[in-house]
Parts: sequence; C-alpha cells; structure tokens
Amino acid sequence: MAIKSNLKMVWMMFGVFMLLFVLNFYAGSNQTDATSRMWIVLGACSLLVSVFLLVKHKLPAKRQILISLLLAAAVAAAYINLPLFTMIETSVITLMSSLAVFSTFNRFSDNRLVFLQNSNKKTVAVSLLTGIAAGAVLGIINLLLSGKALDSFSIKFAYFKIALSPAIYEEMAMRAVFYALCLSLLNGRMDTRAKRFTAWFMMIIPHVLIHTPDIIINNGIVPGVINIIMLALLFGLPFAVLQKKRDITSAMLAHGIVDVIRFCFLGLPY
Repeated sequence: MAIKSNLKMVWMMFGVFMLLFVLNFYAGSNQTDATSRMWIVLGACSLLVSVFLLVKHKLPAKRQILISLLLAAAVAAAYINLPLFTMIETSVITLMSSLAVFSTFNRFSDNRLVFLQNSNKKTVAVSLLTGIAAGAVLGIINLLLSGKALDSFSIKFAYFKIALSPAIYEEMAMRAVFYALCLSLLNGRMDTRAKRFTAWFMMIIPHVLIHTPDIIINNGIVPGVINIIMLALLFGLPFAVLQKKRDITSAMLAHGIVDVIRFCFLGLPY
C-alpha cells in the first residue's frame, strides 16, 4: 500500500508542476518571459528534490562528492560571462542534484543509472562513441527542424564552453534527479509497467515542457502540443534512453554535441 501511494505521490508532484506551468501563462505582464520563468520553476523543483533526497539518503562517497564539485565547476565555467546570480544558481543546483543522484543510486543499486560504464577501457570507449554518434545524429535533426538557413558555419571555443551547461546541468538536474526521485519513492522497485512508465515520463516530460511556453503563446495550443510531442520523441526520449540503457555520461556528451552543432551553424541564442 505504501509503494502504491508513493506512486501517486510522484504524480501529485507532477500535477503541482503542471499547475505552475498553466499559471505561468498568466504571471507577469510580459508573456514572452514565460519560457524563462518555467526554467526557473523546474530548477527550483530540482533543488527541492535534491534536498529531499540528500536528507533521506545522506551524502554520497567522497569520490562522488568530488565528481559533483567538478560538474558544478564546469557548469559555472559555462556561465562565466553571464550575470553572477545565473552562474551561482545553475552551479549550486548542479552540485545538489549530482550529490542527490549519487546518494540515491548508492542506496538502490538494482535500477540505478550508471554515471559512466568504466569497468574497462572498452566500456568507456563505447560510452564515448555512443554519445558522439547520438549527438551527431540528433544535432543534424535539430538543425533540419530549425527551419533556418544554414549558410554560415564557425567554430569557437565559447560554443564548447557554453554547451557544458545543457550537457551537464540539464541531464543531471533536469533529468537524472527526477528518475532518482521516482526510484527513491518507489523503494527501488520498478517491477510494474506503471512504475516504469512513471520513471520514464518524469525523465522526459518536465524538461520538454519548459521549452514550450513561448511556442504555445505565439502559435496556439495545438501547435504547442505537437511541438511537445516532437521534442519528447526526438530529443527527450533519446537522451533518457542513453541514461537508462548506457550511462549518464553518454547522454551528457550527446546533449552537448547537439548544442555545439547548433551554435556552429546558428550562433548563440543570446
């Protein structure tokens, strides 16, 4: 009974998130900031979930704390030329979510996500090559769907630096940590379709939704829903599959490559 009610708890949390998603359209006088506000909302959700998981499962091993610090430092480097608050916010959320993810997966090893398949050099190489291949394919798809002319190309160091944020921050703080929440609330058991569907859903949909408020405002609900489905199937699902079936590192690498490819052809979004 407790496990069943915990499954309901996951969906209740998502229901609160959806309520905030809807209310966001009516918040503030400038609706063009709706997408930016939802990024802040999901970041806050990630931070709260991380604190909950760390209180419940305590800090991970020292080596994992070091990895978490390095990930947070890499995200901070991505925002080094942006407002200080943004750099602090994203790096702190990255640190907390990474610690929470490691801590939770230490507690529930059977259905955990692996950070890196590193049993030998071959498994590491497979993870890296898988991430590179997936990122290249998804990056090309992303360009084709952009609908913009691809008549210019440039490679800058800044593109690789800034891509560290989506690669690490989004994959750890906006995907892996919500799977960790499901795993924790379900006591490590993913033995029914409902539980497995819930875990996959939480890895994909919240992160997809925060990309879409401006699209819904500018184009309407139906095109917005279509966009949500496309983003979920073409990007959210592949990154989640990489995390679940391979490791988090391959998903990070693929996500970063998608953004680097976009930056090289279309420039930075700001």
